[in-house]
Amino acid sequence: MRRHCRALLAITLIAMASLLSAQSESADARRARGESVSPPIYDSYIIQSGDTLILIAQRFKTTVGRLLAANAMGENEPIIAGSAILVPAWAGAPAEVYEVQAGDTLFSIARRFKTSVGMLKHLNDLGDEDAIVVGEKLLRPAADGGPGVGVDQGRVSPESPSIDESAFAIHIVRSGDTLFDLARLYHTTVARLSQLNGAAGRADLAVGQRLIVPKVDDAMLEQYIARPGDTLDGIAQRYGIELAVLRALNRWAGERDLRAGSALLAPKPGGPKLALRRVKPGDTLEAMAQEYGTTVAALQALNGIADPGLIVLGELIVVPKPRVTLARTGFGFGLQVFIEGARAEELAQRAKALGANWVKLDVSWARIETAPQIYSYSALDNMVAALELAGVKILLNVYDAPAWSRKRYNENLNRRFREYTGPPDDYADFTRFLANLVARYAGLVDAYEIWKSPNLLKFWSAPVYAKPRARGADGDYGIPDSIQIGARYYAPLLEMAYETIKARDEKALVVAAGLAPAGFSDHYNSIDTGAFLNNLLLAGAADYSDAIGAIFSASAAPPTLACCDKPPGVDTHYESFLQYYGDLLAFYDETLRAHGVGLPLFVTQLGWGTTEGANLAVAATGFEWLKYTSEDEQALYVAQAYRIAQKLEYVGAIFLYNLNGCAARDAEACFFSLEDAAGRLRPAYDAFQSIPKSDA
Repeated sequence: MRRHCRALLAITLIAMASLLSAQSESADARRARGESVSPPIYDSYIIQSGDTLILIAQRFKTTVGRLLAANAMGENEPIIAGSAILVPAWAGAPAEVYEVQAGDTLFSIARRFKTSVGMLKHLNDLGDEDAIVVGEKLLRPAADGGPGVGVDQGRVSPESPSIDESAFAIHIVRSGDTLFDLARLYHTTVARLSQLNGAAGRADLAVGQRLIVPKVDDAMLEQYIARPGDTLDGIAQRYGIELAVLRALNRWAGERDLRAGSALLAPKPGGPKLALRRVKPGDTLEAMAQEYGTTVAALQALNGIADPGLIVLGELIVVPKPRVTLARTGFGFGLQVFIEGARAEELAQRAKALGANWVKLDVSWARIETAPQIYSYSALDNMVAALELAGVKILLNVYDAPAWSRKRYNENLNRRFREYTGPPDDYADFTRFLANLVARYAGLVDAYEIWKSPNLLKFWSAPVYAKPRARGADGDYGIPDSIQIGARYYAPLLEMAYETIKARDEKALVVAAGLAPAGFSDHYNSIDTGAFLNNLLLAGAADYSDAIGAIFSASAAPPTLACCDKPPGVDTHYESFLQYYGDLLAFYDETLRAHGVGLPLFVTQLGWGTTEGANLAVAATGFEWLKYTSEDEQALYVAQAYRIAQKLEYVGAIFLYNLNGCAARDAEACFFSLEDAAGRLRPAYDAFQSIPKSDA
């Protein structure tokens, strides 16, 4: 495969070189006169989560058209996080194609053209085990100075790659230089220099050659000179770090690399502790720097990464251990749990062990009050009691009017009946039920979310028929003439609920229902999220709410990505800001401030679904976005979402969707569940548990 890629790379480069020179004279003619040419020099770039061709083109100072041509891609062909594409290595760097001769080695070619073995490997995508063969075409630097990396008196030369000067510098090799001397000079190690430049020893150095040298962060690292009798394990114990971290920090395989007089990098006493972090899908150095409270330059210096874009899935990265700090005081780490009567105590303890300080429970009014004033609370009683004993705050999401309280209809859609839920015909029926519910749990339940996604037909179907419709023999009531859906219908219900709750439990919070992220209004199937929210605030919802609810779902976009470039590997559900976590939160904040509302935002449903693992169903048409997110990405996104939200003072709580949707036999919720349908814990389980949390 690598040999095929190398051949393809050479063919692509030669073709591109011919294309660029077609407007003037041929490259061969220029070479015949001894002139150097500048064909596009390409490198292999690992696509990161959030990348687009536009962003990649900007990063590597090229155009989308050239990227498409270099990679034989169509205009609408998606790019996938974790895969590799060809990108220009350094614009304008002169290089030539060299044909391997009998007796050639990478070492002899490097010496001949005053470059390094590492540079040849870099330009030609060669691994440590790859052999070159006679007749093979390789890219090599031109005689007048190739795409080496160089600094003269500490300044990066124009021919250098766009390295971060805060993390790296360039040394011009002088007569007598050795890697050992340079390691001492630049407060680094021979292993690090070798890894950065592909130079195994003095024989690989040529006068005038440019070498990348790291700038060590003196606040984090110091140099240790090995003494006779030292062992790596002993040095690791001396500095209080794991042996694996010491090896990774110095790029050493084991004891055979250690010699008396060798320079090692070690954590500076009093500095941050170091750990290892494996690169996951969607990771970038920027995101990891934010996660660990450091800088991209520091991570580059710790790991000898000259180009921050070149990190590889599965690679181990040395990172500073996050300081043991609690999360923002009062922030709600919520988790949705589905009620399972027989497992109430187990579920409550699991939520507590995960670090959740809030649990959201769905409360279907229809299942509790099956007939007027006939109540069945046993399952909810068990769950509330178990959560109270676990010391977890409780949010009840109350919705779904019973059949006896409302007009109903079934829609014969796509040959399957869909039964919609909705509000009662008489809102007084709801307030009577709510009064009974709140009185029962006063002092135990901490908050009530009033209804579920009232901007969707699925949860708010108040049908209006021009003439009364009888139920047909097939059970179909027929399509209503209109649906009474919108903020003007929901606002009165919220107001009545607020007054009812406060009269029976003054301390309980009332949360306005989270709105489904809908991007259009037809006043039948859905109402646009922004339109509904604005109209709700105009109707005075801030006067009868303690918090405003929001929902983030139906998205595969990473939470660190801003609207609206197409995320890698995502083909749908990326066109609206509603599918971008940060943009959606900012929209709520801006809207509330525009209305002069200072209430906190409660994200009452947050999640990224995945089809990986065991599920209860296959993602149907319209739910393709569930296929775009892997289990590892799901875990990464959950952790990132909570870190982002804790920095936003206007976000009071987030409720992850969900702990046990598969066990509760909810097919849609199963895609999001921390435990899959086979009982296996998804990686998101550990990710949620590992998020630093507050005691408050």
